[in-house]
Amino acid sequence: MPNVNQAFAVKGGVAGAPAARVAMTAALAAQPATRVPVAPAAGAKSSVTVAHAATMQRPVRVDDVFINPTRGIGLVKFIPLPPPLRRSELTVPVAPTAAPADTDVFESADGGKRYVLPRYAIAFDKLGLFEEPRIAIADRNGTPTLVVTLNETPSPAAGAGTSEIPHVLAVTLKFRVPEIVQAIPFSSVLLDATETVITAELPLTTPGQHLQILAALASLNASATFVVGRGITVGVPTEKLPDGAQGYRQRSLLLEWTAPPAPIVLSEAQRDRLGGGSGGVQPLIRHRVAFAGKNHSYWQDPARPEHFYFLPDRFLLARAPEGDRRPLLRVRAAATTGDDTPRIAFEFQARPVIDANRVDAAHAQLEAAARQRGGTGALELEIMPDPQPLLRLALPQNGAPSSAMTERSGADIDLEAGLAHVETMGVEDFQLVYQALFGASLTLLRGEVRAAMSGGDPEDVPLELRIDKTVGDVLNVAPGAATPEGLEYRLVNAIESAVRIDRLAATAMVGAKRIPLRVDRLAAGQRLAPGEKIDILLVAPEPIPAPGPDAIFFDQSDVAVEPDAQALWTLVFDRSATAQMTRQVTVEAVPLLFSSPDRPNDRVAAFVVTVEHGGTVRLTEKETELKGATTVRVPIEPLITGAPMPPIRYRTETWWGSGGIGVSEWREADGTILFPVKTAPPVKTVPSDERH
Repeated sequence: MPNVNQAFAVKGGVAGAPAARVAMTAALAAQPATRVPVAPAAGAKSSVTVAHAATMQRPVRVDDVFINPTRGIGLVKFIPLPPPLRRSELTVPVAPTAAPADTDVFESADGGKRYVLPRYAIAFDKLGLFEEPRIAIADRNGTPTLVVTLNETPSPAAGAGTSEIPHVLAVTLKFRVPEIVQAIPFSSVLLDATETVITAELPLTTPGQHLQILAALASLNASATFVVGRGITVGVPTEKLPDGAQGYRQRSLLLEWTAPPAPIVLSEAQRDRLGGGSGGVQPLIRHRVAFAGKNHSYWQDPARPEHFYFLPDRFLLARAPEGDRRPLLRVRAAATTGDDTPRIAFEFQARPVIDANRVDAAHAQLEAAARQRGGTGALELEIMPDPQPLLRLALPQNGAPSSAMTERSGADIDLEAGLAHVETMGVEDFQLVYQALFGASLTLLRGEVRAAMSGGDPEDVPLELRIDKTVGDVLNVAPGAATPEGLEYRLVNAIESAVRIDRLAATAMVGAKRIPLRVDRLAAGQRLAPGEKIDILLVAPEPIPAPGPDAIFFDQSDVAVEPDAQALWTLVFDRSATAQMTRQVTVEAVPLLFSSPDRPNDRVAAFVVTVEHGGTVRLTEKETELKGATTVRVPIEPLITGAPMPPIRYRTETWWGSGGIGVSEWREADGTILFPVKTAPPVKTVPSDERH
């Protein structure tokens, strides 16, 4: 079965300009033909890399290009970005919120135009006394093709003076099989001359797929729906500018809409006319393949025998895909509880990692299973699209480690894209996380992602957050000159910590053929400090035909990170929101302090001690007023890291019975017991003309 990308249709243009439509179409066409579902893991053994694209391919989908604003995955919040734009600098429509919906009204940057995003519904035809959805099976060059027609419907926000916002359209069929919700993208999406009617087409390349889809469309239990993805590029409000004005950033966002009626259920008569049988939706077929002493599950689609689903081997902490490639991890102060107890928010993103050797080893058995059921095309493997995976974590409790797994329902999880989660805990519990982050074990939080496959036997994918084993490249790779000896490349350590290159694999892609390349000028165990460079030479085992390789990929899975604790903490600790806690301080005086030999006719009436970032204490000679207490706000970071607390600064006003007030210099104290500093009042200067 051919691997066909999801089709896009472009509606409208900015201010009706055809050039804008051409530019948007070109940007979509530039997307890669295939996408590997996981990133390589720095320091992780045998992780999948793009060199295995022939094995791991799947169609490009609309959500590869546009980001769903309701999902936390893909919206990297940990990386410092360039300053936001002013509204007047935007060249795209402006959204009213950072997560817009199709109920919103968008505006041009100057506010002169107002835009709305339409919805779509399945078209119906009258057939005798009944209406049927306009769903047909057509012949396209000998291939039966599912054809669905949808009509544009007004936006809920439509009104006088609004026009349609330019957007990209894609259509996906979703239906439930016993294990999962399958999502099949349509490979053709066309608009009529009015741009109000969509025709989406999906080739049914095997008889089994034909029967499976018709069975789903005729079954209420399958909950079949047609989802219209609407991609928009807009400016969204973000942080404020230095002058207090609202800042904006340009985003490409995906707003999905389930076209009514939902679910769609064909009549038995229409199903029969379309060539459907009487059977129901067939469940996936589970295969177990042994590798390295463990059985791994692969689920075969009975309607597409060459198509298999599987689970990742584990999830690891992700690094940013560009720039300084920092860990996608942030530590910040959280809102305190009612008793003013400080709390820490620990945010992270993790990505799936796959043992490519495991997948390669299963290839022969899976191919045999595909051929046994009549499959003739190349194998397609895709991460299982479980709609409801669950994150379970072993969290510290009351300052002690815990082995018990607890379910974290607030996690945002996609088994292919990764997971994003925020965990809030007390300082005492977070100290254990910090110690693990920079200690011998380096294990931050242990957990697992449970995939239940819609009620089937659950399988758990381990989650391990280790700063020395992360998902994402740590080396920047730049091509150099092509020489008779080979291809020159420069490697640069892009991260905050030193790295050790135990092994670096390079692969040239020539069509569908993978050609391993020898890496010269690189010693085993080569160490690179942050920013350090090294030049290498890639040598092919045989001449590569002109015009040369289509691409060269590097496997950095054997590049080990040597964590620099201070550099990492500087990156991940968010100082934009001051993390503080309160400490109680005591101010004490003794009776003798209220008299002074150099002022025999005067006594101290009161000491008023002011604590910087804290309160004020007033002491008098009365026995009950010789001691007082207040609180001071201090940074929470030293409590986490074990660094010394900054000294407490205070000063004393000495109120004398004679009416004078002496003010001391600011004084620093390392402890929490403060003693007032007795200070004489300033000496009054008598003008010279009053002396005579």
